[in-house]
Amino acid sequence: MRNANKLMAVAKVKWLCISQNMTIMLGPIMVVAVTWGLKLLYSSKAGGELAPELMGFVLSLGISMNLCSDGFVMVGTSIAEEKEKHTLRALMTSSITGMQYFIGSILFPFFMLMAVQLVIPLICGIPLGLPSMPLYFFISAIASLISCVIGMIVGICAKNQVGASLISYPLMIVLMMVPVFGNLSGVLEKISAFLFTGVVTEMAECIGRGEAYAIKPLDVAVLLGELVISVLLFLVFYRKNGYEKD
Repeated sequence: MRNANKLMAVAKVKWLCISQNMTIMLGPIMVVAVTWGLKLLYSSKAGGELAPELMGFVLSLGISMNLCSDGFVMVGTSIAEEKEKHTLRALMTSSITGMQYFIGSILFPFFMLMAVQLVIPLICGIPLGLPSMPLYFFISAIASLISCVIGMIVGICAKNQVGASLISYPLMIVLMMVPVFGNLSGVLEKISAFLFTGVVTEMAECIGRGEAYAIKPLDVAVLLGELVISVLLFLVFYRKNGYEKD
């Protein structure tokens, strides 16, 4: 019970930090708006009907934007803000462990990411009853976790909110653009296969084309491997920066 109270205390602080920052809260809205705008643009050019290839592109781009911009920036900036306001130090003195801080910090951002992951297929006109959709949400959940943890690493390493943004945007551009342009280059396609955003992009393009998606062993290894590595890196940086009590 005591550990649960500490976890919820962290989650409450995190929610207050995120909800009071309008820049962060506008992120999910912008992703939905851009996805909607692209769908309308491409539909109007195609006579009101979105071609399967374009539907896959819009779906994959919306998902990647959500994972990268909302995940990295939302979590990273909020942690950096806590550091500036010394809230993180206050949590440390109350014997919060790295794992408690980890779970409490990603709780609300994770559900916000998943809510947008639910909305994006609906915007694209993809029925949620498709056979591939349970796998879509499963992979989206793992990818959202990875995104949140990477954002936490960014926030822990950054000195302030500006520093968090400077670190987040290059990561966001690489992890978004490599999968998007993977079809244009054999080298980028190979790199994309080893990125969690690449796995998500391939899945989205497949679902957008109306094809049944089957996850490959390499995709499972990439998702689980990058999730474990990102969590371990966060705990290392958390302790290295003096936030974990011995």
